Amino acid sequence: MFGLNIKFFILPALLVLAGCSNEVDVYQPVPAPIVENKINVQLVWSRSVGSGVGRYYSQLTPVFDEERIYAASRNGDVRAFNKVTGENIWHLDLDDEEENDDRRSARLSGGVALDDEHLYIASENGYLYTLNKEDGSLLWKANVGSEVLAVPTSDNQKVYVLSVNGELFAYDVASGKKVWATGKDNNILSLRGNSNPVAISGIVMYGTVDGKINFISAENGLLVRQLNVGVAHGKTNLARLNDVNSSPLILANEIYTVAFNGDLQGFILPKANTLWARQYASYQNMAYDLSDIALTDRDSHVYGIIRVDGSQRWVNTSLTYRNVTAPAYFKDYVLVGDYEGYLYWLDSATGEFAAMIEVDSDGLNTAPLPDEDLVYIQSKGGDLYAYRLVEEE
Repeated sequence: MFGLNIKFFILPALLVLAGCSNEVDVYQPVPAPIVENKINVQLVWSRSVGSGVGRYYSQLTPVFDEERIYAASRNGDVRAFNKVTGENIWHLDLDDEEENDDRRSARLSGGVALDDEHLYIASENGYLYTLNKEDGSLLWKANVGSEVLAVPTSDNQKVYVLSVNGELFAYDVASGKKVWATGKDNNILSLRGNSNPVAISGIVMYGTVDGKINFISAENGLLVRQLNVGVAHGKTNLARLNDVNSSPLILANEIYTVAFNGDLQGFILPKANTLWARQYASYQNMAYDLSDIALTDRDSHVYGIIRVDGSQRWVNTSLTYRNVTAPAYFKDYVLVGDYEGYLYWLDSATGEFAAMIEVDSDGLNTAPLPDEDLVYIQSKGGDLYAYRLVEEE
């Protein structure tokens, strides 16, 4: 394994899968900024999902439907809460499954996905679990065969899950039977993490470790197309890391994607012509509103980028190396969290701070999850929080 001598862990997704020994120079996070709150952010409710992720970099993201929000903990707890009140509706403990012993527990990872009737969550133990979202009962499970860090996705007929070795699997939603699997990725050096696959119009899309977006036929698992996002450059293996770790951002006939090495591109379908290309480096998911894309780069700088031409609307560099989460748009703000547990509200027009609140001293790894009137965020400590913006009269 690749030895990492790290003073401050500013790239938590980074783990070499194979290679030699080396030392990585990283930098100390800047102190938390002093922010005078200009808006009133109110905690509506908070609930424990289960034990936290501890020293592990885990992005266990919740998901919601019309009435409920669903969340999971690394040790196997999966819960459904009422979105408005936080009332616990049901609870399932996957740690009780026979494949999860006391030594390693369930090690749930990535986050929860849902379709019309089911919930899906995968694990570092290599299992995919399918639950009835109405009552939380376990319907079936499948042994993928290797670690899964990405969030599964479903088109209501099949569920798709991407393993850490780059192999995409499709399972029949009703029976749990494996329908097809793609080939493995042969790269020996990559970020620890995966692009969450996206299923749309008979195609499953996901980023690869060699700087591409794969288009896979949902019917048979064959490669339909590849988009080149970036070209590896640099003299060392680490410098040449070129993963597309973020999920493809699909808006109508437009696709936006970013690579770790510093390439952000927009494409237009069906011919996948390049709209524009800009130099930004990120391993996190992007967010969007009617006109812009929000992006957190490798240095924890937050950007607002105009979608039509890729030009920069604003940048906020006040959170350098604070392990800032992926962004989210909520009303007129861009929200990001950091490793000390602060949630920042940035003006979406200027990038200036509008508010800063301390959510959880255990820290935040996952992006905020906006709904119509509430925004949710899950902490490293295993708690789920719901906030609202109180409009001034």
